[in-house]
Amino acid sequence: MKVEMTFKDSSIISSGYKKADVYQTIKSSFTKRGLLCYSDNDVLAFEDTGNENDYAYMWNVIMSLLKSDWFINCAASCTFFDDDDSEEDVLSQAWKVQKLRA
Repeated sequence: MKVEMTFKDSSIISSGYKKADVYQTIKSSFTKRGLLCYSDNDVLAFEDTGNENDYAYMWNVIMSLLKSDWFINCAASCTFFDDDDSEEDVLSQAWKVQKLRA
């Protein structure tokens, strides 16, 4: 399984952030849980390592990001790809997580 994200550079800048800092924040959230970053160019992407807890760890990070206003404002896409070749547009469902937060 994997998750891929892209970002709106203009939104990052207008929010007062640097792309490198946004990437580093997200990378540290995934990698400290043992998930692998396999792309950090235009697409920021992470994948599992085969650990039995990877699914839970990955969704824990994704849900935390979806609760963060800065992520919602800066992300252009966030897509989860499961091992069965299904994919989910996670960003399009962020409003559900935001609604739960309110």
